[in-house]
Formats: sequence, structure tokens, C-alpha cells
Amino acid sequence: MRRLILDTLRRATGTQQLRQHVRLLEEEVAHALQMPRADPQRLAAMAAQQAEDRPRIEQAAALAAALPPPLREALGRLARPADFPLQPWWERSLWEPVVQLAVRDHVRPGDIAFDVGANAGAFAQQMSRQAGPRGIVCAFEASPRIIGRTHHNLTAAGCHNVTLYHRAIWHRSGEAVHLAEGSHLNDRVEEGAGGTPVPTLALDDFIAATGLVPSFVKMDIEGAELAALQGCPRLIAEGRPIMALEQAPDDMRCHAVLTAAGYLAVDLGSYRRITAASDFANPTGVNNVLFMPAEKAAASPYFDPRQEVVANLAAAAFTRDAAGGARLAQPLDLPAGRYLLRADFSAEGRDNEVFAGIEAAGETVFRYHSFTAFLAECYRDWVVQLDRPAPILPFLRFLQGSDPTLNWRGVAVIRLPAFDGLAPPLVF
Repeated sequence: MRRLILDTLRRATGTQQLRQHVRLLEEEVAHALQMPRADPQRLAAMAAQQAEDRPRIEQAAALAAALPPPLREALGRLARPADFPLQPWWERSLWEPVVQLAVRDHVRPGDIAFDVGANAGAFAQQMSRQAGPRGIVCAFEASPRIIGRTHHNLTAAGCHNVTLYHRAIWHRSGEAVHLAEGSHLNDRVEEGAGGTPVPTLALDDFIAATGLVPSFVKMDIEGAELAALQGCPRLIAEGRPIMALEQAPDDMRCHAVLTAAGYLAVDLGSYRRITAASDFANPTGVNNVLFMPAEKAAASPYFDPRQEVVANLAAAAFTRDAAGGARLAQPLDLPAGRYLLRADFSAEGRDNEVFAGIEAAGETVFRYHSFTAFLAECYRDWVVQLDRPAPILPFLRFLQGSDPTLNWRGVAVIRLPAFDGLAPPLVF
């Protein structure tokens, strides 16, 4: 436990992140205490060690919080590149699992793939494994404070088929933009932002210079997606890659550009066809959307509208804990396949922190991490791929606080039969 806490302190880049890491550590210990096969003596010792170390952690957090803001900011900038590590490639990643499935289904050995907005490198790492030694992955990250973390993580993971570029993908090459720092490594191009200027690059120019034409593009660049699409009309018209883009339901400009070029769109959260803003299940927030050339969509399971309800799990089927969290009392056995679990709940609480998702055969296979109001508004559709039959347990678990407004009404389990014959990657 002491080693875990020290590692937590080493990785943390600021007070807010420190507290988050400590809360997550506490949650994992609490969850372990509920596991029937755990060693009670070992867990008791771990809990005692945690209790012993907690005052020191709280004292360190209080001292950090008392620092003047300029000094706190300066110390945060001294964080080492290794301070935001990814999980090892051989372990399950819970980083945006709906996008992971799209990458899994469309990047094959020998492919060329682009990761535009690589952030810490999670998707470039996944693409690297799937494209394999004969494939090529080009990763682009604009943020000056993130690029070191990206480089460290990809190098540590042995992603030898990935080339990382410190460029802002834009509608023109050779300009410079500035990025404003976000609260969760979600930095974005913003007029008037300070810091180091970052050179811009248009994807069509990059492709012309390298001869690398991607078959798959993942793009998540915090609102700059339209500018990026405006910089690759030739790629869209001639290369016809499949694209996974992040977009807001109230901003359909990227959708308009791609549909005008003969693409079809489906929401990766709900597997609903998107032809207008009203097709999104949530009216606000952001969504991950798969855009596919119409000539490829006819053979794609993503554009098969069939959805079969296999179970309606009412609220009474869930146990509720003291904080108000919900967990299916008896596991639901499901055959292999792809499933959409549509959680039915409402909530208004914002001063809390929760995990919500799906366990399969005792392992968390899908998870969102947020507060209840945001989940209720934007993220009530959960997608899971079962490569073999497994018992599942949907859950919502509070890590911090509670929410008296949470009205948990149950979960509908929906099978997506078009994916039944889709073979997973042979190696990954």
C-alpha cells in the first residue's frame, strides 16, 4: 500500500489530480474489501496502512493547496513526462471504450492509421498493436505540455511503428496557433492564449509529402475538427478513410462537410444513425461519431439498424448501497456478441464522483468516470463486446459524495445482431 501511495504522489501533477488519485486508490481498496475471495488479513493490513498514511497525504495536499497560484502553476509545469502513464498494452484499457471498439473493428495488420489529437497516446498505442509490424501509425499532438507525456508513453510501450508529430492539424500548413490549457489534459486552440506557439499542418500537405494515405482516422482535437477537415479535402474525396470524430450535437458543421462528401454517420455511443442533430440521444455535451463512406457502409454492421432487447432489468433487480449507488443483484448471463446497455436514470447532483459501467465475469469492461448529472444527461448508453459468453453486472458506484436526486429506474440490455459474425483481431 505504501508503494502504491508513493507512486500516486509521484504521478500526481497538482492538488486536484493528487486528490483524484487518492480517491481512486481508496475506492479500489474498498472494492477489494467486498471481493469474496480476497485474503481478509491482507486486506485488513492494507486498510491499516492506508489509514496510517492518509494524514501524511492530506497534509501534503493541504500544503500544496496553500501555495500561491503562480507557484502551484510553476510546479505543475515541472511534471515529468512519465507523470501521466497509460496502462501496459497487455492490460485492459478503459479509455473511451466506444472509440476503442471502432479502432478494434477497423484497423487491421498492415494498415496506415492516423491518430489526430493523440493526447497521452492511448489510441496510438492501440492502433500500433493492431496495425502490427508492417503497419504505420502517424500520431499528432499539438499541446506543448502534453507532447512529452505522449512521447514517453509510446516509447515505453514499444510502439516502433508509430511516428509522433508535434503539430496542430489545421486548415493550412505553416501558420502558428496557441493552446489554452484545459483542466484534464484537454488543451485546445484558442485565440489570445499564451505560451509556446505551435506550427500548423494540413493533412493533405502531410500526405503529399509522405505518401501515407490512412484507411482510418481518429480525430479528437477539442473543437478544431472542422479546421482539420478543411485541410484535407483531397483525403476525403480520394482516400475515403473511415473516421471517428468527436463532435457536439449542437455543432453539425463537421457532419455537413462529410455527408456532403458522401459519408454516412453513426453515434458510437448509441449506434443510432445520425442525419440531424435531433438524432443524438443527448442534446448537449460531446459525442463520438463514426463517419464511413457510403460505398463501404452497406457492408458495415455499424449501419445495420437492428437492435434487439434481450432483457429489461427493472430497478428492483438492483441492490442499492448507503450512498445510493446501484448494482445488479444477480448477474445476467449473455452469449458472445455486442451489446448496448441503456441505463434509465435521472440525476441533478454535481458535487459527487461516480464510476458507472459494466462488469463481465468479474472484470470491469466498460466504465465512465464523472458526476451523476453529467452521466444522466450525456452518458446513459454503454456498449460492450463479449468475445465469449459471460455474466454481466451493470453498476453505478459513488467514489465521493452522494446524490439524493438520483432516480435509478433500471437498464435495458440490447443485442446488436449485425456484429455476431464480426471476428475480433487475431492478435492485439
